[in-house]
Amino acid sequence: MYYRNSNIIIFGRYFICATCYLFLFSFSQVRLGEWKALTSPLRVNDLVVVGENIYGATGGGLFILRNDQYKTLTTIDGLDGVNLLSIREDHNSNLWIGGSSPFGFLQIYDPINNQSVNSFDFGLTSILDIQIENFMAWVLFQDGQDFGLMKFIYDDNWEYRDSFRHYPDIAGYVNCFTIKDSTLFLGMSNGLYYSHISNNLKNPETWSKLIPNVNDDITSISMDEDILVFTLNNGIYQYFIETGNLVELDFSYNLEKAENIRVSDEGYWFNDGKNLFLKSNNNEYLIEDKYEINKIFPTVNQTLAGLDNGILFIIEDMENSYIASRFLPNAPVTNSFSAITILDDGRLVGGSSHGISIYNGISWHNILEIKIEGSALASNNYDYNYFVADTIAYDFGQYIADLEQGPDGLLYCAIRGSRVYSANPPRSSGGVIVLDIDDPTNVSTIDTTFLSYHTTSSNSTPYQVTLDISFDYDGNLWIVNPYCINGNNPIHIRSLDGIWKHYGSSETTTRISQSPSSIAFDSWSRVWVSAFQAEEANLGIYPNGGISMLTFEGEPYNPTDFFWDIIKYDGTVWSIAMGLNNRLYYLTPSGLNYYDLENSLYPIIRENSYSYFPNISFGVGSGIAVDKQGNIWTFSPTQGIHILLENTTYWPDINGFRKSNSPLLSDEVRDIAFDEKNNLAYIATNNGVNILKIPFGIPKLNYDGIKIFPSPFYIPSNKPMKVDGLVYESSMMVMTLDGKVIRHIQSQGINNDGDQLSWDGRDKDGYYVSSGVYLLMIYGIDGSHVADKITVINN
Repeated sequence: MYYRNSNIIIFGRYFICATCYLFLFSFSQVRLGEWKALTSPLRVNDLVVVGENIYGATGGGLFILRNDQYKTLTTIDGLDGVNLLSIREDHNSNLWIGGSSPFGFLQIYDPINNQSVNSFDFGLTSILDIQIENFMAWVLFQDGQDFGLMKFIYDDNWEYRDSFRHYPDIAGYVNCFTIKDSTLFLGMSNGLYYSHISNNLKNPETWSKLIPNVNDDITSISMDEDILVFTLNNGIYQYFIETGNLVELDFSYNLEKAENIRVSDEGYWFNDGKNLFLKSNNNEYLIEDKYEINKIFPTVNQTLAGLDNGILFIIEDMENSYIASRFLPNAPVTNSFSAITILDDGRLVGGSSHGISIYNGISWHNILEIKIEGSALASNNYDYNYFVADTIAYDFGQYIADLEQGPDGLLYCAIRGSRVYSANPPRSSGGVIVLDIDDPTNVSTIDTTFLSYHTTSSNSTPYQVTLDISFDYDGNLWIVNPYCINGNNPIHIRSLDGIWKHYGSSETTTRISQSPSSIAFDSWSRVWVSAFQAEEANLGIYPNGGISMLTFEGEPYNPTDFFWDIIKYDGTVWSIAMGLNNRLYYLTPSGLNYYDLENSLYPIIRENSYSYFPNISFGVGSGIAVDKQGNIWTFSPTQGIHILLENTTYWPDINGFRKSNSPLLSDEVRDIAFDEKNNLAYIATNNGVNILKIPFGIPKLNYDGIKIFPSPFYIPSNKPMKVDGLVYESSMMVMTLDGKVIRHIQSQGINNDGDQLSWDGRDKDGYYVSSGVYLLMIYGIDGSHVADKITVINN
């Protein structure tokens, strides 16, 4: 269940008020090549408190909460990744951060200076837990099906020493661990085991069973002075190390999966599913029963719990009862958008199986499908300091495959895998959901009344698949509708007046593929359709993949005649897009290729002989995006982004953008969209959205509205002064006020400069200039020019 406008007051050490200041970034002063990141820190997997700061290891990075302020650090801030699972503090107040599956990196991070101290990448699956005692750190890891411990020693700096993954066969695998006085205690799937750290821990025989009669799954473990406290699925136990006594604690609730036990001054905290309990000497409390709990962290004045959605704060009031309040920061509902688009007003919209999330450059607003019957809720009164979501009784299917803003200003969502109606809770759906994002009550669907659909003998409920939607130059809506065995019309068009036409194979002698994937239009209003291989849809009757072209006479929704040409008869073509000068690009598993087109019966005048990026694995989910300058951005679900410029050279080079060579959040890229007015590329990954300032966008026609930053310009500086918003291919002279030219900065071309020019504060001889006011004379290749001033302060 999702919540809106959570005005939360937390007493004690931390106070979250209803006027929290968000750490925001502005795009008005962004340097070419700079990266930003938008992630969702809602899933909190682990917590630690250092001084006045709460640090959360979240699915969207390192979340920091202090008093009434919060922010999220990502790869932009030097993290190795953002999908974090575990976190602890060492003696230098640095944070040890563990990555979650599938990339289990381990990083030591300085949160004060926002920089990495050290990083260890052993190719592991997950870092499950971290415990640090004095100058020794122990890390519980998962490596595929194996679980083990790593040991680190501090000697001027932290050094990796060894790993241990061999235990007695009868013990099973490691669930949890703790350390006390140089003794390691392991909670295994078949009981408790221990060994001294001076032993050869690689030898399974050095591990001994602690309690002979306990052979069950140990779900969590903690220390209470000399008492080992642990949980089984159905109980809580104390083991007195000195005496060897085992005590099962009385508990009136029936437990099924007790875990996450932690010791505090109040007693023992743990959870059983959504039930959060406190067990003290004399009492037991059910604190909360609504949230999925990932980790519990007691502090002196309150207890924190990391949730699937937010942080739970529990404090004890004056009457010795406990009050729980949940904090949800303003964020998108998920990191993993399957499609994104940029609206005409510059807002970003991300789509997923949950619904949509809208970002206006400052805050997020979510419109989500309901999870509980009767919970549909829409409002126009929001507190954007917190998580904001309206809920609607519509089903967004398996995921949103495409997002487009229509000429009517509404948002069109292509739904991959939808049924007309779903129960529990009741929801409507369609192959396309049409939504007014500023009025979530204004929703409609395009369903089986208009679209073809699929059914099986085991399920007669119509099942719709829409992979691509697009508006042509006249504003007509085209819908790509594969797997349409009922109707066999995989391509549909709706006019601005609501007139429908459905294209298939029944009206012509040419059969077209029943598994189309994307659609594009050339300058002569011809329609181009790509398809992927799908034997179950094409049945050996229809072309199994390939590319087809639709030519029509009259209006496309009411043609007097039309015919199909099969350009490529088979083979998977994931995506097509029209570049400049009617160059049709198409993406296959073996790379990027293109056709040059003309207006004739034989439309292809040239075909590229060799694919670009043949070394990249373009699998399911790969696609093409075209920026305003006609450059082709290819994206892959495994190998990031690779860009072919309109002149068929690579940008920034043949390696493209990968997680290994840039702040890209993940190599799993799902979609790309462009803010052409501000020269920004938005990149949707499974770990969030990157924003990159690029040199490609709508060309400026004049020098109105240029920006100079920073102003004043302090030198020396590791970042140059930028002049932004220029006409492409501008040059600049830096002059004294009496007209002496001290530096001439010539254009390096659109691909290098974009709409910006830089000055590092040096003269033509390489020396920093003196403090003073300097004249910037900027001029274009057409003779247009503008002058401005900058104050320089030489420290």
